[in-house]
Amino acid sequence: MAINLSKYKSLLAGSKYIFLLNLSDKIFSFIVMLLLARNFSTEIYGQIVTLLTLSIVLISVFDLGLPIYIQREIAVNRSTASEIYSRVFLFGSLLMVLYFTLGSAAVFIIYPDIPYSLFIIISLMMYSSFLVTVNNKTLSGINEYKKQFLSFILPRIIVLAVIIPGIYLFSMTERSLLLVMFTGIASNLVISVIILCKNEIRLSLKYFSFSGIQKILAISLPLGIAVVFNLLYDKIDLLLISKLRSFDEAAFYSIAYGLFKSSSIAFSFLLVSGFTRVAELHREPAAIMKFLKEHTMLVSIICIICSVILFVFAEFIITAFYTGKFENSVNILRILSIGIIAMGLNNLTGIILNGMGYFKIVMFITLYALIMNVVLNAFLIPKYGITASAVLTVITEFFIFALEWYYLKKILVNLQSKKT
Repeated sequence: MAINLSKYKSLLAGSKYIFLLNLSDKIFSFIVMLLLARNFSTEIYGQIVTLLTLSIVLISVFDLGLPIYIQREIAVNRSTASEIYSRVFLFGSLLMVLYFTLGSAAVFIIYPDIPYSLFIIISLMMYSSFLVTVNNKTLSGINEYKKQFLSFILPRIIVLAVIIPGIYLFSMTERSLLLVMFTGIASNLVISVIILCKNEIRLSLKYFSFSGIQKILAISLPLGIAVVFNLLYDKIDLLLISKLRSFDEAAFYSIAYGLFKSSSIAFSFLLVSGFTRVAELHREPAAIMKFLKEHTMLVSIICIICSVILFVFAEFIITAFYTGKFENSVNILRILSIGIIAMGLNNLTGIILNGMGYFKIVMFITLYALIMNVVLNAFLIPKYGITASAVLTVITEFFIFALEWYYLKKILVNLQSKKT
């Protein structure tokens, strides 16, 4: 089948600011985590990635499907954008109390060796990042991708301008570095609120009501549960490694897994705008099938290239950037690289199913994946360590893709038959 390059160029051009945002985000995270890995011990690095992972998992519990809900609803109901945004943002802010309480309990009980001050900084930083995501999804609902990028990039440039000389000239501690990062994310949050106001989407207490929240949760909760399941299967292995093995092994696995997930930058920018596009298609089977075919081809090509690069150059990438103390990450990265194409395609099928409103299907698929992943990890990690986690990650990615592809094709066939 001939590849229509002009068609794919138009897809890329239409998503350039999403690409730039994702690229900047990955580069920023890479630089910061690289600085931590190179300048602090593997134990300290392992503690930091454990807390980051714990915070992400807890945020997923209180996500409740709100970011994806707000993008879809605002894309469809632009006239009530301020009302939708106010309810979601204010409710999300209130949930922080429960998030912080649960996180504190987890640190005291499960990870008593980790300094609590480190938890406070990281937990606040990550929840601020969640609120930024809510704002960005709101902007995505009105196709304002350029402003998302600008609100992100300016604070990050300032943060890097502070922490790079801070580490090498003034021996900045890990806590000071993370505090500077928190300041940058908080600035991003303020700027994004200002941009929303300029787009006539304003935060107002008058729209907040518990009856309104109940209506939102009735729609978003299945998607929120799916997010929890997805994050748990995505992150549970690192938390288990930290507890069942050591912070050092958690550090080795985190480096490889971070590079594996970073490869998503090559295709994820296409899917952010794709979600809004699918929502606007209102379950039109022919248009969605066309969207699926175009994006499957492009995502597959991108993922195969990324997979080959990470597999062939794993040792060079690890040792060149992270030094020889992370050589145990090399084979883990090679194993994980095999799962990149499945990760890319299940992201695509998941975006389409969610965009069409089939949240419960995605929820149950991620639940099955979570159960499989947790049971096998808990059984195999004590004996086989991080190698087992890497293999199970690849298996889980293919498992999710196979189920989502099956249900998506079945749904499209049914919708087409109803049309005829």
